[in-house]
Amino acid sequence: MAMAGAEAPYDSGEPSPWWLKGLAIFMALVVVFMLFNTAMGILSPMLVDSFMPEDFEDIEPYPEDGTEEEKAEWDRSNAEWDAMVEYMDDMMGVLEFSAVHSGLLALIGLFCIPVLWRGDRDLGVKLVGAWIGVNFLGGMGMMWMMSRVGFMPDFDYGPETEAVDFEFIETLSVVSGYAQIILCNVCFLGILALAASKSKPATSFDIPSGFRPDEPPQY
Repeated sequence: MAMAGAEAPYDSGEPSPWWLKGLAIFMALVVVFMLFNTAMGILSPMLVDSFMPEDFEDIEPYPEDGTEEEKAEWDRSNAEWDAMVEYMDDMMGVLEFSAVHSGLLALIGLFCIPVLWRGDRDLGVKLVGAWIGVNFLGGMGMMWMMSRVGFMPDFDYGPETEAVDFEFIETLSVVSGYAQIILCNVCFLGILALAASKSKPATSFDIPSGFRPDEPPQY
């Protein structure tokens, strides 16, 4: 006497470990990107301080013997240069904040990778959730700093640009920046939710039974 389906493999209902391992690989790629951002945030202010002169006269001497028009042009260029230097100084603060933020994200991500790889689902999901929270809050803070600094230096663009609404452009840039941060973190949450759902251990109610009521037993 042989029972039907006796040779069929038993399905324990356990989730594939590659959902957590895949999330670990994804976090490893993100960590590489965050380390790159950290390096850029540290190196950029150093490079600017090294190569960018503070005085416009270091680039172009004042035309002592020049015409009134040449002197007026130099004064205008000097004012624009001062505005650029002030803007760059403010932007260096944003870059320094970005370096600290990216470094913190890289550190949290480095903790996530081995935890997820070894299959510790509960701790791994919590760590990735904390990473998303830090990423969101830091991104919103950086956008707030950018909105105070502005997305372009305060130049005198002349009467030919009076038709351009620079205030509207700034507002649009801020709104699109906030929207991008929200959308990016929603995508991260979606990836985390998918991995958490697919890696959820099966309970006694989830394990499929080999008995099918619509098929009579065979002898």
